[in-house]
Amino acid sequence: MSGVHWDVIVVGGGNAALCAALSARESVQRVLVLERAPEAEAGGNSRFTAGLMRIVFNGTADQFLDDMARVTEYRCDPDLT
Repeated sequence: MSGVHWDVIVVGGGNAALCAALSARESVQRVLVLERAPEAEAGGNSRFTAGLMRIVFNGTADQFLDDMARVTEYRCDPDLT
């Protein structure tokens, strides 16, 4: 890869990293995404969602926090969640 130039290098291939790569590509020509996971496991935690997202709407904030705490084994930050 001698002489290859990248404008942006994104480390990781999860949902946030791929969003960052797409966003970077809107501004620059050459974006490289590096992922160490095997192809069958690529995508970070987003591979477990089956394409679904969970968002909060009126009346479900407490349930959302309970669900997030459960699925992250209580490793989520309540203020950020």
